[in-house]
Amino acid sequence: MPNVASAANERFARKLGRAFNKLAEPCQFISASGAAPYQRGVSLQQTERDGSAEYVPEPVQVAEFLKADGAVNTGDLFELPLAENPAQQYQLTQLYESDQVSVSYIYIAY
Repeated sequence: MPNVASAANERFARKLGRAFNKLAEPCQFISASGAAPYQRGVSLQQTERDGSAEYVPEPVQVAEFLKADGAVNTGDLFELPLAENPAQQYQLTQLYESDQVSVSYIYIAY
């Protein structure tokens, strides 16, 4: 007997992936493992300062990638072709958040 909940979750994940790809910016992704660079989508976000916490971290820049587009790891680089400085690379430094569909890393200018 097929697992209906699992099939529904997979359909939902595919729909989220399609929506992500429509909203994401294209980037040149350069894996730290030495694999050939390739195009994939990235969604860039800036976190907000949380005044409700006793420890208040500084806002950070976060890059979100679809898991279905390939692995993402600390040390990987990406370039935005439409940026002010197209040669500017950004390095993923620390895992920020991960779910079933996407993974987010803190990034810095490299």
